[in-house]
Amino acid sequence: MNNQIIIIFQILCMLFLSSVAAFSQTERPKIGLVLSGGGARGAAHVGVLKILEENHIPIDMIAGTSFGAIVGGLYASGYSADELEKILENIDWQETLSNSAPRRQRSFRRKKDDDGFLIKFKIGYEDGDLKLPSGLITPNNLRLTLGDLVNNKTEVNDFDKLAIPFRAVATDLETGNEVILKDGKLASAMVASMTVPALFPPVELDGMLLVDGGVANNIPINVARNMGADIVIVVDISTPLLKKDDITSFASVIDQLTMLQSNKAASEQLASLTDQDILIRPDLENIGFIDFENAIDAVPKGIDAAKLVIDRLQNIRLANNDWDIHLAGRMPEAQQQPTIDFIRIDNDSDLSDDVIRSRLSLKEGQKLNAVELSADLTEIYGMELFEEVDYNTVSENGQTGIEIHTKQREDGEDYLRFGLAIQEDFEGESGFQLAAGFTNLAINEYGGEWQALFKVGQEFSLFSELYQPIDFKENFYVYTNAGGGKINRNILSDDTSGTILGQARISQFSFQVGGGRNLGNWGTIRIGLKRSFGDIKGRIGFADTSKISFDETNLTAELLIDTLDNTKFPTKGIVFEIIHENSLSFLGGDGNVDTIILASYKPFSWGKNTLGLRSLLATSFNGNPNETNLFPLGGFMNLTAFAPGQITGNHGGLLTAIYYRRISGGPQYLTEMPIYIGGTVESGNAWNNKDDVSLSSLKWSSSVFVGIDTIIGPTYLGIGLGSDGATAAFLNIGQIF
Repeated sequence: MNNQIIIIFQILCMLFLSSVAAFSQTERPKIGLVLSGGGARGAAHVGVLKILEENHIPIDMIAGTSFGAIVGGLYASGYSADELEKILENIDWQETLSNSAPRRQRSFRRKKDDDGFLIKFKIGYEDGDLKLPSGLITPNNLRLTLGDLVNNKTEVNDFDKLAIPFRAVATDLETGNEVILKDGKLASAMVASMTVPALFPPVELDGMLLVDGGVANNIPINVARNMGADIVIVVDISTPLLKKDDITSFASVIDQLTMLQSNKAASEQLASLTDQDILIRPDLENIGFIDFENAIDAVPKGIDAAKLVIDRLQNIRLANNDWDIHLAGRMPEAQQQPTIDFIRIDNDSDLSDDVIRSRLSLKEGQKLNAVELSADLTEIYGMELFEEVDYNTVSENGQTGIEIHTKQREDGEDYLRFGLAIQEDFEGESGFQLAAGFTNLAINEYGGEWQALFKVGQEFSLFSELYQPIDFKENFYVYTNAGGGKINRNILSDDTSGTILGQARISQFSFQVGGGRNLGNWGTIRIGLKRSFGDIKGRIGFADTSKISFDETNLTAELLIDTLDNTKFPTKGIVFEIIHENSLSFLGGDGNVDTIILASYKPFSWGKNTLGLRSLLATSFNGNPNETNLFPLGGFMNLTAFAPGQITGNHGGLLTAIYYRRISGGPQYLTEMPIYIGGTVESGNAWNNKDDVSLSSLKWSSSVFVGIDTIIGPTYLGIGLGSDGATAAFLNIGQIF
């Protein structure tokens, strides 16, 4: 009984404070906050909000554009300035501003697309036409991130019912007119306001194609006035126009175009300010429009700028009691997550709705967990079939449901990829590898796919695989593949001297059928039957007529685990592989050699530093191994001081410690190209006879390098020093991990 009395008393107190707050607002001028766009510079808005809160400055309505809409929308939903600062500190911009789901949430099949040094950029293919995306970044990750933040505070769709009434400004791409967003999904409105042309594709909302609000109205003072503001506090973080000598890159051209479009409208808005309005302009000279990784550095700049107008702010400051009443009126109501009575799938792809439904943890009859649902949608997005994956809460006939929306990628379900790898030792030995791949996704309702890969250069190969899930969740699958190619292998003496006796040319064709079990999105187990044909021909150091044919049947078993955050300069996760081939006489195979390969890589990171441990182990046993069973070493991170493939043997091992530190640039989103310095310490060897394997015969190598994460793949320039007087200078382009 006492508890009930206390609860009733608390409710009455809240109602009283809210009533007093409403009354108080009629006794003072209404204050509107206007937050301009300016990309990453918009973090300065948070610094201004901190000073406004410290000085008890009430905000009665907010109008924001672009990043100003994001800060304004989150503040309006109930976050404090301190909470917004923590959000900026913790947000992962590399994942948020990415064209794909975070790698750890991509399907394992899509992770394997990173293999083979293929360039990340994809070209869509549909109905015989090549299709390029309309923006460098799809905003799905940003929308889901903002959705999670908003759902923690509020579920309202009328922006007037937020803790602080709010408006986001976007631009109608068809007419160029400003569009004032005042209802709907808050996260979608914030994203629409921030879709910078060329960087983001236009957002379709309410039948309009919308882009960044800064194009039409970067400083929406008029919007705040129309909301009823008597006094406006304007925070202008727009970027000054660049001089000719500063327009030197793709990013600077985008900056300049955006600023040219928005400056005229901004000047007209600023001209409407009166003597009682307050204009705050943080000094953001060293923070760029797309410098999101360093956005947190703009917060102190906002604090400093707001302090410069502290005297004027005192005129609208609330007394302590009035401030407490104002805060009470801004408190968002506690959100009760609804029980979900039905789940509806709105799917425009060739996949069955059951493929999407099977990936949802939420079931009918359960309470909505918005964070869990967002994680599921991100994994669906990680299938890379969709440009957008989102949801709405709907009410029908007294029931509450969830409607999952998927929008097929605008560049189609099929795509082309290209790759490049170059090795140069500056001593006359060089090599290159070009690759092209085609992927045909969703060839049926279960999500079957066909892939083809072509390589030419040091290795010539053709490979094609058909992959078919046999259940909607893709737990189990079958596959068949075929491929062939040619490659050279050095032949070393049987002693441990490492003397190269000659070189053989191996030509091989194989086909395989099998099945597997996916282990979530972090691994897979595959078992297959592989049939191989080919010949081994002496190339250097052999008689011209020397040629050996082979015919093999192998049972293959693979365990593959991959949780790396990226394959270029990974900072967390792990890769682990076990591949075993067991020779069979079945189907007439004449081979009798078994092989095992184990490989792993594990990075450990702190700050901008990463230390990685890499291991390789391979062995051929039983029977009489031939040149197809040789394990090659040499090249960058594989005993760097030795030439690629210089060391070969039927048994081999390698242990490498890799260190790298990012010294420039942020993560590779937008147009950033991070630069690293690093080094390696490596030890290993390859032996023809297992009796020769010993620690005393290990070779060692070390290297120092500069690495750049480019759009065509990681590029490394460095030098290597190793045992036996081996030295190397190298330029490497292509995937290493």
